[in-house]
Order: sequence, then structure tokens, then C-alpha cells
Amino acid sequence: MSDEDPTAAPAAVPAELGATYRPAERYGFLQASGARLRFACWNVPATESGTAEGTVVLLGGRGEFIEKYATEVVGELLGRGYCVYALDWRGQGLSDRALADRSKGHIDNFSTYMADLQLFLDKVVAPTAPRPILALCHSMGAHIMMRVLAENGSGPISAGVLCSPMTALKREAMLRSVLMLMPEVPALDERYLFGTGPFVVFAREFHANIVTHDERRYRFTDQWFAADPRLALGGPTVGWARQAVRSMTAASAPGYLERIELPLMLVSAGEDPLIESRTHEPVAARLRRGEHFTIAGAKHEVMMETDALRGLFWEAFDRLAKGTLRQ
Repeated sequence: MSDEDPTAAPAAVPAELGATYRPAERYGFLQASGARLRFACWNVPATESGTAEGTVVLLGGRGEFIEKYATEVVGELLGRGYCVYALDWRGQGLSDRALADRSKGHIDNFSTYMADLQLFLDKVVAPTAPRPILALCHSMGAHIMMRVLAENGSGPISAGVLCSPMTALKREAMLRSVLMLMPEVPALDERYLFGTGPFVVFAREFHANIVTHDERRYRFTDQWFAADPRLALGGPTVGWARQAVRSMTAASAPGYLERIELPLMLVSAGEDPLIESRTHEPVAARLRRGEHFTIAGAKHEVMMETDALRGLFWEAFDRLAKGTLRQ
């Protein structure tokens, strides 16, 4: 296909991650409005039956990139018999960045992310992915998926597992108050959000991290950024934060999430310091076929947690997959 491009592959692989990393069979760029979006696709290894169980559409959160999940999660999905299709969000990974300073995580409007995801589903996933198709999304990716499902319908997706979905932020009221006082002009919106800045590996002390209890998996990001500096990304901009709270407001409107018809499992991290997990159960209750599951003791990045906590996640994932996709 014309969208395949070997330059969409990582420039190098960290030596210490080679044992579990799974390179994709297909890398490419998808031309969206104003940006090229990088994607990757994995096929299930040949089996006696010769067929895949289905496909998982894997979407990370803000600041993440395909290789972070290709280090372990993709291999675990392939081992379960699922093909995997993954996307780098605009402004992240090897997709095009919005600003001249590549370190800034910026977006003009979350509707742009939504259009990008719909394009990926229509042009890459729907034509070739073995059915049934399950969405596995984290944080911002889960939020965008829910909005696309609510506004555009299920499309090729049969069910979804949403990890730490971005339904509300901790200390969100304070963030909203500050943003209301800041004029919506590029000079301000393109600045780093207060308290953030460029990626600095020396500042990433494990004991102070807020995403996982597992140091080995916490270092995946550092190791990949060192192997391929094009992947590196710093903090979000004021503009990203402004658009994030607006998008969460849109998703909370009465009757909005109630439009989603397919089964969705919301997985909460019991010790999430970023997302307000208390909102997940009420959100799941609004869904026509929603389910809520909490992993006590987990921080924000459930799929990057300790083996024991990840084991609970995979039990929940397998239960949804077997109960919904194989009916």
C-alpha cells in the first residue's frame, strides 16, 4: 500500500529491551489534515488454525509512543492471538509535531485528535484488520476513543478496554480557574503548562514518579528516547491543557456518552495521582453496556505496572475479550 514507509520504523532498538520488543510487520504514515500520522501493524504468528482471534487497536496516552507498548504489551497481545494496530497521536512519537519546538506537547483542538483517529480506523484498520476488533486505550487515548464512539458510532470496533480513561483530572478545578484567567492567544497557549518543561532524563527520579511502581518499565521511555531521539517529548502546553478540559466538558454533557452502543470496560488505577478515578464508575453507569473495574494499588499506567498488578489487568482484559468478542 502507498502509505507504507520504512522510515516510520524506529531508528534503533535499546539493547536492554531487545528480548521482549516486537518490531511491526508494517510501518507507515497516514496523511491527515496538516500532519502525517505514524502507525504500525503486527500480524499474529502462524498457528495451526492459521487464523487470528481478532485485532486490538492500541492507543496510548499523552506523551506516549508506539514503541513503549511494543516493548512488552504487543507481544502479550500477539501471544493471545490478536493482530495489533497502533497509532502515534499527532504531536507524539514519529507523527508530525505542531510546533517548531518538538518537545512541546500541543494541540489546537481535541476534535483534531478525533478526526485523526477516525481516519486511522477508516483507512488503515477497517480495510485489513481481522475481526472482531477490540480497542485497548490508555488515558488520553481512551478519552478520544470514547468521544469518537459517541459522535461517529462503533464503526469497526466491537468492544473496548479503557485504562485510566481521562474523564476528569486531579485538581482540575484549580487548573480551570487558572486557564480562565489566561487570554487564549498563541503566545500563551504555546508555552509549557506551569510545572512542566522539556524532557530531561536526569529529572526522572523513579522514587518521585507518579505513573508506576515498576522501575524497569518506568525506564522504557528513557531507553527509547535515547535510542531514537525523534521520539522524545516534554510536557504539555497551556493550549493542550485548555483543550483537554474543554473536551472533558463536552464528553460530560447529558446524553453524550449514552450514545455509545458497544461494551466498554473502564479500568481504574486505585492510586492514580493524575486522573480522578472516582469519576469512572459514574461514567461506566452512563454507558449502555459499561463495566467498571478497579486495580487497587496501581498508579496511572496500569499496563506498565508491576507483574502482580498487570496480572489483574490481563485477567480483566481476557474476561472481556472472551465474553464479548467470542460470543
